[in-house]
Amino acid sequence: MIHFPSKFEDAHQSIGYLFIKVYHLWHRDMKQALKKLDLTHPQFVILTSLGYLSQYNQEVTQVMIAKHSDVDVMTVSTILKNLQKGNLISRTASLTDTRSKVVSLTLQGKRLLDEAVPIVESIDESFFSTLKEQQEDLRLLLLRIALKEGNA
Repeated sequence: MIHFPSKFEDAHQSIGYLFIKVYHLWHRDMKQALKKLDLTHPQFVILTSLGYLSQYNQEVTQVMIAKHSDVDVMTVSTILKNLQKGNLISRTASLTDTRSKVVSLTLQGKRLLDEAVPIVESIDESFFSTLKEQQEDLRLLLLRIALKEGNA
């Protein structure tokens, strides 16, 4: 046997260990539901970021989507190319910045988002239902961490 260099005798004493276990359980549920819609979780994240930003901005760019989703620009670019191939988004030249492309949902993309968001939100509701009255506390704690890290 070797000495394991952790201060925890039991892995379940580690917040990081439990956080990643819970994340994987939640993510598994998300992937299963989104697969039925022929969407990956990263594609869903990018589509929802685009949909969210579109309600407040005339022009939504790849950089804006990357910042909002906290996904690097090159990964966003790759995902957008795949979404464009699937006719879920379109990219056109910006009227205000010739270096930028404006990203928009197509009608098909909007319909898919209209179907996917309620499914994902119901998974969240079901998954976190065991917390009942602590859900808002958890949301606020997660928000505190996100704000501290500059990602909210």
